[in-house]
Amino acid sequence: MREVMSIVIPVYNRAAELPRTVASVVAQDYRPLRLILVDNNSTDNSLDVCRNLREQYQDDLLRIDIMQQTRPGASAARNLGLEHVDSRYMMFFDSDDEMHHDTVSRYMQAFASHPEADIIGATIYFDDGKKRYTAKAVFTSEPEAHIIHGTLSTQRFAASTQLFRKVGGWQEEYNGWLDWNLGVRLLLHTDKIHWLHEPPVATVYLHPNSITGRNDLKGYKQFYKALQHTRRDIANSTHPRRLRLERLVIYRQALLAARIMKENTCNDEKLAQFGRDIFDEAMNDKLTTTAMRWFFPLCLQYASRGGRGSGTIAQWIIR
Repeated sequence: MREVMSIVIPVYNRAAELPRTVASVVAQDYRPLRLILVDNNSTDNSLDVCRNLREQYQDDLLRIDIMQQTRPGASAARNLGLEHVDSRYMMFFDSDDEMHHDTVSRYMQAFASHPEADIIGATIYFDDGKKRYTAKAVFTSEPEAHIIHGTLSTQRFAASTQLFRKVGGWQEEYNGWLDWNLGVRLLLHTDKIHWLHEPPVATVYLHPNSITGRNDLKGYKQFYKALQHTRRDIANSTHPRRLRLERLVIYRQALLAARIMKENTCNDEKLAQFGRDIFDEAMNDKLTTTAMRWFFPLCLQYASRGGRGSGTIAQWIIR
């Protein structure tokens, strides 16, 4: 009998979207599957929807478990699901996105063909309500690329359950750029990745009702916390290029300041001051080199006006 793939989905107030997501799991051309839905204190009827979906779809080859996590935050919900996974391979997914019908079979075939791999990565589509397009992908195991481009977002990969547990699961101390931080920690521990280039394995629906879409002071402070925690994770690692990786996180901090300048359309002075403060902090960091101090103001001007693509130059300048 084939191996089980486990899929963990946190659920918070997704009663309207969840049926589409679960239907995309049910439509997978791979069995056996285990779907773990973790309700995270939803205030709508998401928990009832979970139960109805289990009643509708569960069978001998599709086990659906429903759990409740009272600690707030998607990371807490994901970590509860991770605790209960009993398969060798697993993946996380979000409750408002959609898998393509062969997502799991492609992952499992890749694990079978590349038994040394800890991670199978892939491409995805973004759908902003107006158009669908392929997200940028960089097919490498180097953490530098992930720090700049976010190569291992939640819907882009499956991995060994042991690896997720080895790196400590999801960070629960903040609520922004969570999969970015997880991806860095995964790549600090392994370079054994096999990539599926085309076609994309999932469609991610972009909408403002998420922490990633927030452009207020509270949201940006969460992103800043992610940067600080990620830098700590790198500094505490044994990765041979950890000094360079820390400097690339400082670069991301300068870009965050630029994003604040660009998106502060309401002219919130507290937000603007926060942007200036974290930019000055990046400029004056003990690890910031002379070349970086020359480069960061250019990035600030370029990115705050909507420019993109400075990451390629950053990888060349930052050593």
